[in-house]
Amino acid sequence: MNLRLNLLPWRERQRLVELRNFRLVFLGSLFAAFVVVMLVDRFAHLRLKQQAAAGLQRQQQLQSLDGQVARLEQLREAHAGLRRQVDALGALRSSQQGVPQLLMEIELAMPHGMQLTRLDVQGDRLQINGLAVSPAVLAQFMRDLQRSPILLDLELKHVLARAGGDAFSLVARVVAS
Repeated sequence: MNLRLNLLPWRERQRLVELRNFRLVFLGSLFAAFVVVMLVDRFAHLRLKQQAAAGLQRQQQLQSLDGQVARLEQLREAHAGLRRQVDALGALRSSQQGVPQLLMEIELAMPHGMQLTRLDVQGDRLQINGLAVSPAVLAQFMRDLQRSPILLDLELKHVLARAGGDAFSLVARVVAS
């Protein structure tokens, strides 16, 4: 066993002071490191809370924007529906503009002794049913209708002799004016 003897007491005191200083510096460094770690942890938690709050706020903004987009889509669909209705009404209006002219042409072509019982317009097809007092009146009516610029392909479908006159059915194609 080898014991080390220190014959100078001031060296022992100096060694103890250095050991105490080392312990103080070590404990101080350990405490400072602990404080730094705690501060970093606290800042990290604070930053995490801020990011969570910002994420929640962005989520709410996205939900609000999604609601606005949904309302915009509904408005677009409603606008498209209204546009289709306006177009359909325009088409009806344009097809109705020819009806008064068609009725005027039929009225001008109707001779005395003729009675119409049915007038049916479906698309570009016209069907006229009526009663004529004689075949000559019916022939005159057909000649006058053939002169009309809006009626094409006039065709007599059938004629039935009755007591009050001849029942007839005519078909023609209507052209837009």
